[in-house]
Amino acid sequence: MSNDRLSASRRLDVALAMAARGDIEAAIEVATAAIEADSEWDEAYFALGEMHEKAGQGEQAVEAYRQYLMRDETDRMGAEVRLMLLGAVAMRDRLPPEYVRALFDDYAPRFERSLRDKLIYRAPELMYEAVRTLLADLPRPLEVLDLGCGTGLVADVFAGQVDVLDGVDLSPRMLNRARAKGMYRDLREADITAMPDMATAQYGMVIAADVLNYLGDLEGVLAMIRSRLVAGGILVMSLEEGDIYPFDLGPGQRFRHHPDIIFDWLKKAGLEVVSNQQGVLRQEKGVSVMGRIVVARSAPVLSGLVDLADTPSLATDAEAGIGVSVLLH
Repeated sequence: MSNDRLSASRRLDVALAMAARGDIEAAIEVATAAIEADSEWDEAYFALGEMHEKAGQGEQAVEAYRQYLMRDETDRMGAEVRLMLLGAVAMRDRLPPEYVRALFDDYAPRFERSLRDKLIYRAPELMYEAVRTLLADLPRPLEVLDLGCGTGLVADVFAGQVDVLDGVDLSPRMLNRARAKGMYRDLREADITAMPDMATAQYGMVIAADVLNYLGDLEGVLAMIRSRLVAGGILVMSLEEGDIYPFDLGPGQRFRHHPDIIFDWLKKAGLEVVSNQQGVLRQEKGVSVMGRIVVARSAPVLSGLVDLADTPSLATDAEAGIGVSVLLH
C-alpha cells in the first residue's frame, strides 16, 4: 500500500466511524480529505456518495458515484444501482454482474441465518407447495435445475422430492456452501444469462427462487429456460411484484415486475401458465415483501387446466408468510 493510500485509508476509517455515530457532516469532511490524499481510490468515492445520500445531498452523491465509476468500470460496489435509485441514470435491464457476485460472496457466511431468522424467507416452501401436486406427472427420473442456487436453500426443501438437483450461481462462495451440503450432482459458477452446458441438456423442472429479481428484462432468460425444459417440463419462479410497467428497481435494490409483462414474456417463450400465486416472500424492515410464485409449463396446458384470466389469483396468508391460501377477488 502506498503512503497516499495508507493515509487515505486511515482517514476513511475515521470518516466511516463518524458516519456510524450519525455525525454525517463531519464524516463527509474527513472522507473528502481521504480522497485528497489519494484521488484514485475508487472505494473512497463510493463511501463519500453514501454519506452524501444519508445527508440528503443528492447532487453531491451522484457526482461521487460517477467519480467511482470512472475508476471501476466493473462497478463491483454497485454505484450504478445507486444512480438508478437516485434517478440520475436510465433504468437498466439488470444489476451489474460484478456487483451481484461481490455482494453475495460477502454475504455467503451469514446468508442463511439472515434470510431464515431475520427476513423470515419462505420462497422455497411456497414454491414447493405450488408444484407439489404436479410432481407425480413429471418425467422420471426427475432432474431439476436450480437457477441462482446460492447456498442451497431450495435443495433443503426439494432434495427429498426429486431425483437429481443441479445448480448454477454467480457467487463462488455461495456455491462452496451449497457444495458442502452434498445435495447437488452438478454445480457451476455462471451468469444465468450466459448459461453453460450442464450435466443434463434438458430438465423436468427449472426452479428460479429469488434470482430473477436481479434482472429487469426477463424475455431472454425465460427463452433460455424454455430451451432447458423437456416437453411437459415446468418452471417455478418467485418474483417481487411491482405496480410500474414493465419493471422498476425497489429500494432493496431488486427489480419488481409488473404481472402483465411477466405473462407476455412467458407466452413469447412458449411457456403456459399453470398457476399464479401471490404471497409474502419475506420480511424487510418489518414490512411484508409481496411477490408471486408462478408455475409455467413448456407444453400446451393439459386438459382440465383453466385459463388464468378466468380464475381468481391465490394469495398466501400475509401473517404466516406460508400456509393456507386464500382467494383474492
